[in-house]
Amino acid sequence: MKRDLDFYVKKHSNFLTADICIKTVEELKNTKWKENKFYDPKSNTTHTLSGNLENDYSFDNKISTHNLIMEKLWIVVKNYIDELNFPWFVGWQGYTELRFNRYYENKKMAEHCDHINSIFDGQRKGIPTLSIVGSLNDDYEGGDFIMFEDKKIDIKQGELIIFPSLFLYPHRVEPVIKGTRYSYVSWIY
Repeated sequence: MKRDLDFYVKKHSNFLTADICIKTVEELKNTKWKENKFYDPKSNTTHTLSGNLENDYSFDNKISTHNLIMEKLWIVVKNYIDELNFPWFVGWQGYTELRFNRYYENKKMAEHCDHINSIFDGQRKGIPTLSIVGSLNDDYEGGDFIMFEDKKIDIKQGELIIFPSLFLYPHRVEPVIKGTRYSYVSWIY
């Protein structure tokens, strides 16, 4: 087992074609969005960590490319787990529907780790073990993906990264300076 945390952050280039990304972004322009909020287990409430600067999100599974992306994600997750080849990490139950993120100018996502509890609605059981972040465009400025407090990870249009959802993998998105940033996430449990 590798002790280097960076080893477990894997980037996949050319995961989606530019055509699929462009089509997805065009459809996302007409979807309903909500302001991102984080759950606080101490108070059992949700709130923003960045005031009115938090990004927006949508769980719109009617986007025409949604199922295609979901099918391709299954292969990425399987390959990631197979590559680890850990006898104590024998598999996974499933993964969540895509959550799309939108960042207008000045919007960001506060530093956090993916201890997502809202994906367990009573039918699903488990904990998030892996996180996937994919980029749908790169025609914006700013919006850098930062992990481990200061490591910038470039994620171009069509690329994705997969990494553990643990407290050891804090990440954030810096404010967008110009344009609009679109991405998607899914959590493996």
